Amino acid sequence: MARNVLFGMFSGDSGDSGDSGDSGDSGDARFSGDSGDGTRGGSPILGRALITSRDGVVGRWEKLDPPPPLLPYPPHHNPGADKLDLWSGKVRRHILEAEMLEGIYYDDSNATDSIAIKFHDLGSNKTESLIHIVRPTAEDFERQLTWVRNYAALRPERNSEIMVQLTDILSFLGSVGFLRTYRNRKTIELLSLVLHVTTIIEMRVKHTLACRRPVEYSHQVQPMIQTPGHGAFPSGHATESFAAAFVLAALMQQAEVHHIEETSTQLMRHAERIAINRTVAGVHFPVDSAAGMVLGHTLAEYYLARMKISAKVTPRTFDGRLFDGDFQYASVLSGDYKKVSHPNGKKDPDDGKKNILESTPIKLPHSELLKRLWDDALEEWDTITS
Repeated sequence: MARNVLFGMFSGDSGDSGDSGDSGDSGDARFSGDSGDGTRGGSPILGRALITSRDGVVGRWEKLDPPPPLLPYPPHHNPGADKLDLWSGKVRRHILEAEMLEGIYYDDSNATDSIAIKFHDLGSNKTESLIHIVRPTAEDFERQLTWVRNYAALRPERNSEIMVQLTDILSFLGSVGFLRTYRNRKTIELLSLVLHVTTIIEMRVKHTLACRRPVEYSHQVQPMIQTPGHGAFPSGHATESFAAAFVLAALMQQAEVHHIEETSTQLMRHAERIAINRTVAGVHFPVDSAAGMVLGHTLAEYYLARMKISAKVTPRTFDGRLFDGDFQYASVLSGDYKKVSHPNGKKDPDDGKKNILESTPIKLPHSELLKRLWDDALEEWDTITS
C-alpha cells in the first residue's frame, strides 16, 4: 500500500502510505536525503549569487603546464558496499530497493485466484517459493461483513489513530523501539527500505487477486475515510506494519536490548492494532489483515535472510477460503485458523483444514549491500546499549 512510508516524528516524508495511496511525498528529507546533494538549494537567488561570486574570484582561466598527475587519489571510487556512504539518501534507497527486489518474481500463471512469490538465485540457478496466497471467495467476504459492521462502533475512539496511520506507521513502532532521529538514522533508513519494498510487492499481489472492498459488498459500510484505489486483499497496512515490526524486533534482539520479549510483544500489538484500525475504518475485512500479517512475516524473514548470513525463511501458504473469525496476531503465529461449519448447518468438505501451512525453512544468499545497511543499523544499537 505504501509506496513510501517515511513518517511522522521520524522523517516527515509521508509518501503513499498504507492503503491511502494518494497523499504524495511531502519531501522532508532530514534523513532520506531527498533534498539534494550538499548545501546548494534550488533558490534562483542563491544560483545568481554563486554565479557572481565565482566571477569575482575565479580569475583568468589557466592551462597548467606541465599538466598535473591524474589526481592525488584514484580517478574512480573502488566498488564495494562501503561506497553506499558516498551517495545521497534518495540514491541509496533506490540502490538498496533494486538489490532487495533482485530475484523476486510472481507466479500467477496457473490460477486467477492465487499468486505465489518466489525467489530465483542467479548464482545457483535455483528457485525457492516464499509464499503462496489464495484469495477468499465472495461468500467468504460476505460473511466477514459482520465484523466490519461491529468494528464500526470503535470509529469515534480510534479516529485519531486511523487518520495518522494513513501516512505514518513508524511513529507507533518507534514509540516502542525508542527510535530517535539523532541516534537511529541507519535504523530508520533500514525500516523505510523495508516499507518501500513491501509496498511494491504487496501491490503486485493485490493486482492479481483483485478483491473488492467492504463498501462494494454493502452500502451500509460507509467508510470513514476514502476507500483506496486498489484491492482489499491482502491488507497493505497489515503487511507493512508487521514486516517492519518483525525486522525491528530482530534488530533489537541481535543488539541484545533489555526485555526484548516484552518489547517484541508490544511491537506485534501495535502492528495488530494498525491492521484492525483499517477494519474499523471500513476499508478492510479481518481476513485481509490475517493474510497481510502472513505476507509481512514472510517478507521480513526474506529481508533478514538477504541482510544476514544466518537467517532463514519459512515458506508459507495462506488460504483465504479456510479463514474464519476475527484477526488476532497470536492466532496467526500459532496457525490456529481453520475452516468450521457455518451457522446454516451446511457441512463444508474443507471443515477442519488449517488456513496457514508452513514448509521447511530455507536459506537464501545474502547481499553485501544489504548486509552493510544491517551492520550499520546494528552498530547504532550497540552504541546505545553499551
